[in-house]
Amino acid sequence: MLIANNIRNVRKHIPAHVRLVCVSKFQSVEEIREAYNAGERHFGESRVQELKAKMPLLPADIHWHFIGHLQTNKVRDLLKLRPYLIHSVDSEHLLKAINDEALKQGFVQDVLLEVHVARETTKSGFTPEELNSLMGNGQMANFSHVCVKGLMAMATNTDDETEIRRCFTMTKTLYDQINGHMVNVPMVNLSMGMSDDYQIAIECGSTMVRIGSSIFGERNYSYKLKAVFFDQDGVLFDSMPYHAKSWVLAMTEYGFPFSEKQVYRNEGRTGSSVIREAGGNDDDCEKIYKAKSRYFNQLTGGKLPELIPNIRDVLTFLHNNNIQCWVVTGSGQRSLLDNLNTTFPDVFSGVISAYDVTQGKPSPEPYIKAWERSGFKKEECFVVENAPLGVRAGKAAGLFTIAVNTGPLPDSELLAEGADCVLPNMKVLVEFLQKTIKNQ
Repeated sequence: MLIANNIRNVRKHIPAHVRLVCVSKFQSVEEIREAYNAGERHFGESRVQELKAKMPLLPADIHWHFIGHLQTNKVRDLLKLRPYLIHSVDSEHLLKAINDEALKQGFVQDVLLEVHVARETTKSGFTPEELNSLMGNGQMANFSHVCVKGLMAMATNTDDETEIRRCFTMTKTLYDQINGHMVNVPMVNLSMGMSDDYQIAIECGSTMVRIGSSIFGERNYSYKLKAVFFDQDGVLFDSMPYHAKSWVLAMTEYGFPFSEKQVYRNEGRTGSSVIREAGGNDDDCEKIYKAKSRYFNQLTGGKLPELIPNIRDVLTFLHNNNIQCWVVTGSGQRSLLDNLNTTFPDVFSGVISAYDVTQGKPSPEPYIKAWERSGFKKEECFVVENAPLGVRAGKAAGLFTIAVNTGPLPDSELLAEGADCVLPNMKVLVEFLQKTIKNQ
């Protein structure tokens, strides 16, 4: 009930005409659902992939606001999700990309234009001069598939209330000036104010506030570690090269051209999910997965793949410090699952596999199930992954997620999914754990 109490306390300071957007980025599905049950319907996310993972698991009447920096190469994926409002349109180039993609998809996207009024070069947005030029000389007629609903701004990161008021007042003045020229479709939203400054923003005319930590609490990673959830393939076993080759052979055999890079990018999904993603049906799932298992056993000679270098050191260290170890895998490969206890006797407290979930990674369900069964608090657990979709699942579950890059994909793909850190190998992970335990 903590989140519900926080919402009640925040709403005491928000007038009825001001919309509250609960900033749910990095928060778990359960935490968002608690805010939803407290009556909230507007939530803000800052990563396209995180939003994509959460949406199917939450009520359909939620209005999703995209509040983070948006790269043009993510516009297509975001618009497929039909966000209620995009707050962070910070350039004419991005505005055009959104318009062009909305035209292709056949709808009109509501947006806010971000204004750069803070005295920080790290903030982005239109300058007041650029905004007046865009909105005042008829250029908006070129953007038929976006509707500008208002402006968004962030104040300078400072404790100086005078500077914060300057930023918000400047934005409100600009908002009023532009609205004076927009007789037919006036702007209705002025998105200003976050947890630290929303009351000042409301005094300065804000009609929409974006509040995260005052509702969900500060993210605190100074925890006492009690459980680590490990992916299997590419984390425990050096099995991914065999999986990659066997998937390519099986998919090609049944007329679905597939590359090894696609395998690595789909790593973590259940087998049926991979096949359906490639266009297969239920019959294909059964046939192709049997063929994939057959090829896998042929390639490995029926033997277990080698262990990832230094993974025994990681597990031994955790075991000696009374920290639980769990396996959370999308695999249904019996040859690997059946040998976990033989290979790592008395190490794992539990296993969550493809047989335990209805939705595999990138859904957070596998990691949520492991966390629930562990009985610990989320801040007492973390995830060790090697694949982008696994990282996405761990973060969507609200867990601290470490990526150990044991495969061919660049670190950037793991970071793009929200990994809290990317390590090069298990030896470095041991050092990370030693420092963590020492500081507890």
